[in-house]
Amino acid sequence: MSLERRFCALVKYDGTEFFGYQIQPKVRTVQGELEKALQRITQTKIRTNAAGRTDAGVHATGQVVAFEGVWRHEVIDLQRALNATLAYDIVIANLKTINKDFHPRFSAVNRSYRYTIINQDWPAVLERRYAHHIREPLDVAAMVRASQVLLGAHDFASFGKPPQGQVTVREVMKADWAAVEQRVTFQITANAFLYRMVRKIVGTLLKVGLGQLNEDDILEILAARDLTKSASPAPAQGLCLTHVAYPFSLWDES
Repeated sequence: MSLERRFCALVKYDGTEFFGYQIQPKVRTVQGELEKALQRITQTKIRTNAAGRTDAGVHATGQVVAFEGVWRHEVIDLQRALNATLAYDIVIANLKTINKDFHPRFSAVNRSYRYTIINQDWPAVLERRYAHHIREPLDVAAMVRASQVLLGAHDFASFGKPPQGQVTVREVMKADWAAVEQRVTFQITANAFLYRMVRKIVGTLLKVGLGQLNEDDILEILAARDLTKSASPAPAQGLCLTHVAYPFSLWDES
């Protein structure tokens, strides 16, 4: 009988000092740090799978990671050991065993991101790592209207490249802006995302907020299926992967 179990972790990280999630040679990545910690604790090489490969500088409060390994103690002991071993900018917020057929990416039904902007004359010095500063006043109502164009299933080739294959159709279930005083946030949920899709969407919608584009322009950009028609990606520090949904409740919400 195999002692190997499959584990599922809720991982939170400050992406500032990482070259993204996916492991790469000679640079610091979230996956690399997780796998080094697992090897140190278990004395075996363990490969992890994640729900999303966040880019360099992008944060996460809802990343889901799965891995298999032999652990003869309680799950909570593994969680404590990982958090004691990992650096200050990664934390295992939850850990559980799960069915062998679970895959954090392929089992997911949708993913949600939040983008944060500080809209005022001066930067918010304590939020430089987690928000994009824009000095010019934003027309948030216009951004709300323009974002509704993105709802539903569309070909988003104007806003990103597929991480694999050629399909650029994605279904967006939520795309909305909210403003509380100087803090402006964009929430987007989709079944999957193209490479840099959220940041390209934000960069383009910000042009609407600045009066440089309108709702009809967003329709035209979407219909063009041309990556050169959309704006440059918004800076990475404002983006955070907040939630990954599955057909079942992954975590105890109580």
